[in-house]
Amino acid sequence: MMQEAVLKIGELGAPPEGFEEDVFPGDEGVPPDETLDLWEAYQDAADSIIRPVTWEEAEILIKCCPTDHMAGIEWTVLHGIESVFNPEAVEDFRTLIEKCNSDMMKDMLLKRLQNYIRSRE
Repeated sequence: MMQEAVLKIGELGAPPEGFEEDVFPGDEGVPPDETLDLWEAYQDAADSIIRPVTWEEAEILIKCCPTDHMAGIEWTVLHGIESVFNPEAVEDFRTLIEKCNSDMMKDMLLKRLQNYIRSRE
C-alpha cells in the first residue's frame, strides 16, 4: 500500500519556489497564503515519509521534487528517493533520476550516484 505522505506529495506536486527568500510578514513580496500553505503541506508530507520507500513511491517523489532549496526539505525528499537504491540495479536508478522534474535535485542525485560508483571501483 502506498504511503499517505507520498500520495500527498504526488497530489501537491513540486512546491513553489522562493521558500528561502528573506521576506517577513508585512514586507512587500511576502508569498500569498496559498503558497505558504503549499510549502507547509509539502514540508509536513516530506517529514512523514517512511524509508525505505517502494519503487512506485520513488517514481512519484522524483516528479515532485523542490526546484530550489527549502531549508533542508530537499534532502528529506532526496533521502527518500535514494532509499530505493539497489547496487544490483544502478542503471534502473539512473533512469529514475533522469525523470526528475528538478535540475537541482537531479544534479544532486547524479553526483551522489557517481560518488557511490567511484567508491566501488
